[in-house]
Amino acid sequence: MPPFDMWLQGRDDIFTWWFGPGIGCRGSRMIPTVAANGSPAFGQYKPSESGEGYEPWALQVLEMEDGRIAELTFFLDTETLFPLFGLPLEFPS
Repeated sequence: MPPFDMWLQGRDDIFTWWFGPGIGCRGSRMIPTVAANGSPAFGQYKPSESGEGYEPWALQVLEMEDGRIAELTFFLDTETLFPLFGLPLEFPS
């Protein structure tokens, strides 16, 4: 997933990332938004490094198969995408 050179496949890979290198996103807030290409989408706000509020991190799009999450795609250009999806660029505590 550019700009990160990685590929996660399966539950174990995802949990290893979340509780390892991705731990900086712990405590993130997810805001549901309109669907992206017919798929559920969420704005992710991770805790600000200053400790005050949250900063936009990614638009997450879920691909569903048989009622289960089959794929997660993260789009990091929040300055462009969040306004298009009605998501604020600031999220206070």
